[in-house]
Amino acid sequence: MTVLAVDTATPYLVLGTPDAELALRVERKHSELIGETLRAFLDRAGIGLEDLEGVVAGQGPGSYTGLRIGIAFAQGLARALGVPAVGVDTLAAVAARHPGTAAAGVSARNRLVFAAGYRFEGGTPVLDWGPEKLPLEAYRERPGCHLLDLPPSGRALAQLGAARLRAGVRGFRPHYL
Repeated sequence: MTVLAVDTATPYLVLGTPDAELALRVERKHSELIGETLRAFLDRAGIGLEDLEGVVAGQGPGSYTGLRIGIAFAQGLARALGVPAVGVDTLAAVAARHPGTAAAGVSARNRLVFAAGYRFEGGTPVLDWGPEKLPLEAYRERPGCHLLDLPPSGRALAQLGAARLRAGVRGFRPHYL
């Protein structure tokens, strides 16, 4: 299934397909860069918009504006193309960067971290704990590889989203910081 994944929940603009990914640190310029970056990404991947069978968006945790940019973009693109759209937890795609036990987190204010713990079964991240907001020190005490403030894997977003779409899941549940 050819899907496009978009994540704007972190300071990174992340794009992905099951076979390609891109992560650019753009801070708060997601809306300014997403269209042009997407065109160049799809050209390099050899994928046309007409090839897409679904659109996936990271649903956080993240800021209200950051999440709304990615989710609104994904919904608009999916509607324009007549394909389904679905959300995927951003932290699961961060955890996918480490195939063992991982504690994926995003820094919040006041030395807090919004985090979740994952383990992998058959290449798929399975939630062990969280997501929850906890002090940075408590996050550091959690088991596994600590993946703090890393961009999500665009490939993982696309693969997780494709699995959800094949299972008939549609829509988004944003997780705001």
